Amino acid sequence: MYTDSMNDSTNSKSEKARASHTPVAKSPLSQNRINPVQPNKTVEQSNTSQQNTEKYIATDPYFSVQNLIVGYDDTIVVNGLSLMLEQGEIGCFLGYSGCGKTTALRAIAGLEQSRGGTIYLNNQRLTEKNACQSFAVAPAKRGMGMVFQDYALFGHLSVAKNIAFGLNKWSSADKKARVAEMLSLVELTEHADKRPNELSGGQQQRVALARALAPKPKLLLLDEPFSNLDVVLRESLAMNVRDILKRTNTTAILVTHDQNEAFALADKVGVMDKGRLVQWARPSELYHEPVSPFVAEFVGEGAMIDGIIKEGHVETALGNIYRRMEVYDESGQPQYCEYDYPNGTPIKVLVRPDDIIHDDDSTQTALVIGRVFRGANYLYRLQLDDGQTVLSLVASHHNHAIGSHIGILPLLEHVVVFDEKDINATTWSEYDRSSRMDEEV
Repeated sequence: MYTDSMNDSTNSKSEKARASHTPVAKSPLSQNRINPVQPNKTVEQSNTSQQNTEKYIATDPYFSVQNLIVGYDDTIVVNGLSLMLEQGEIGCFLGYSGCGKTTALRAIAGLEQSRGGTIYLNNQRLTEKNACQSFAVAPAKRGMGMVFQDYALFGHLSVAKNIAFGLNKWSSADKKARVAEMLSLVELTEHADKRPNELSGGQQQRVALARALAPKPKLLLLDEPFSNLDVVLRESLAMNVRDILKRTNTTAILVTHDQNEAFALADKVGVMDKGRLVQWARPSELYHEPVSPFVAEFVGEGAMIDGIIKEGHVETALGNIYRRMEVYDESGQPQYCEYDYPNGTPIKVLVRPDDIIHDDDSTQTALVIGRVFRGANYLYRLQLDDGQTVLSLVASHHNHAIGSHIGILPLLEHVVVFDEKDINATTWSEYDRSSRMDEEV
């Protein structure tokens, strides 16, 4: 479904800017903008300029946002948002309620006016706000589809008519063919004549997706699309939606507070905090290479343990940690380098549950002080000899009681370290989130 229409936010200066704007929009992320060919240039110069422009278009990101700022009165809600997506990629804004993720999505759609920044989609400038000009394309002209949190289906229309709603300018034959194609894509062909209230929540979600995809949008926006569904259905439906978007090569942005949804659906995930995009990366990078303690704590489970820099490596209660490089010697052995901290620097080490392997034959042990049964495995909370705690994910056929000791094998070659001064009271070092585990007695 195309976003609702809104008047262009264009003043007289922006009208002049639009009139003189080159036919191909230039990304704000490009360091070298291409100027239009001037009348007094030679043919050779013009051809060179055209070749440069073609080269630029080939390498330009399909969708980009640069330094987007959105606010109300004296409050800044989105502060300096910048990101890129290639065609067919799925992005996600992930964060706590109130972090600005939905406002960012609405600003991309044009439903919220921005105070600064630029947005480009498929070489078209959609928004540009700076000291010199104010330009914004109306929402209905941005070529975007949107799936709302409550789906916003029309209860008095059939499933087929809901899907056809955004195809008013299509011919009858094309409209009928497109609706049939969408029904098949979301596997609802046999439900075409039903009303939305006759469908399950998951089926309604797929109708909303089909309606948004029907007009072939350049960008699909999904605002908490699975929030009305039960937890078990969310992840499976997220993977189903990802499959549909990939099959149609649809570029999309999702908003959610659930990291399982984000990881199941998105190619790139952006963790937001207080209006800022803290990190924009692949899900695996967010989990294994967080850029800050906030991202480390928000994405996944784990613990922060104490360490100290000694001659370029980190000494901890789990053993010495050496900084592994992504290069290997001639024999295939990994290479190591020193950490970039002076000797004696107090360090916090991020240890994930998968960094602590259960090994009955290990001479290094830890005390089981808590556990949660998760079906295929247990999540154990383990106390080290110095009183610090770590988490370990262990197959559930290893059933160790609280109060017992188990052998552990730390795998610490790819851990992330943070300077102790960067750790505050909201992180695991002061407030161990694992203490909220339901401990068995």
